[in-house]
Amino acid sequence: MSGKEILSLDEFATAPRRQRVVTNEASVKGDAIRTRETRDTPELVSGEVREKGETSSEASKALRQMKRARMKGASHFVNVNLDRETKRRLKLASFNMDTSMQAIMEKAIRQFLDANGY
Repeated sequence: MSGKEILSLDEFATAPRRQRVVTNEASVKGDAIRTRETRDTPELVSGEVREKGETSSEASKALRQMKRARMKGASHFVNVNLDRETKRRLKLASFNMDTSMQAIMEKAIRQFLDANGY
């Protein structure tokens, strides 16, 4: 597009505007009367928003319950510093075996402790 070409607003697709309902609220502070403009959504949209909110809260509740169930068995954590190469190998192994890195680490630690009599 060269600098001489001019685009008009009609060439762009725009979404239709929401309906706006103007309500006048007279709040007298001194002699000033304020007018406030509010946006009201149609009943259909507010119903959808309400349903979406209920679905969202149900999803949040389910996620919290899932996290609690997962954390029931895990009562103690151990931080392990690994060099990059070992971490890369662990990540690759967990991906290839379709398991978590934590499961591999737990199995390796148990095997080490059993082999050394602890």
